[in-house]
Amino acid sequence: MPHLYDLYGMAHTASYKKAKAFSESDLDDPNNFTNISSHHKLVAYRDAEKATKGDDFNPSQEPLDPELVMISGGGRPHGSIAIGDGIISCPLTLPEIKARQSSSCREITRRPRPFDLAIEAAIQKERLANHAALEKERLANQAALEKERLASQAALQAALDERDHTTSRLIEEERSRNEAGQRALYELFVGPCEKSGQVPPPMPVFSSIGTNNCRAASHDPFPGVSPP
Repeated sequence: MPHLYDLYGMAHTASYKKAKAFSESDLDDPNNFTNISSHHKLVAYRDAEKATKGDDFNPSQEPLDPELVMISGGGRPHGSIAIGDGIISCPLTLPEIKARQSSSCREITRRPRPFDLAIEAAIQKERLANHAALEKERLANQAALEKERLASQAALQAALDERDHTTSRLIEEERSRNEAGQRALYELFVGPCEKSGQVPPPMPVFSSIGTNNCRAASHDPFPGVSPP
């Protein structure tokens, strides 16, 4: 048969028609219990037992310790002990138990009222909601900044592409003008040569290495050759 600790947990986790075996893992979530006060009592007793008997202690494997029930529950604030009232009894008062405590025992604390536990749970819920809202806002701002960065990067790349296209077009136009000028000078040079019976030099190869070189070459299309 389960010990009183488990029976108390079973009685406050489900109705008697749906009762199931109690497990210490049920303490991980207060929502498993019918009220937060019952959850707090079980957790306080478990922590008091582990503080005095070691972390490996399992409260489900031993009968309730009346003095630890008094310690974890803050005595008898309403005339009854926290767990198992009427089933277990403790003849000592809380001051008497406190006087017997050694320095290694858990300090006696007042049992929180259900109202205080409800306020604490509401504050914790609001804190979690605020944290979630802040995290959501942070992620939204981060996404907006990333979107803006990508848009700026795309605009900059488009401007650079437009600049390169314009530069290439201007260079090509300048090269075409230089070639046309050199071709015109060559035709002017060939005419007198043919009239005087001289063999004109071959048409030079027009350079396209750059606009500055093209401009320089346009002044002398036939280096080293004197016109007739």
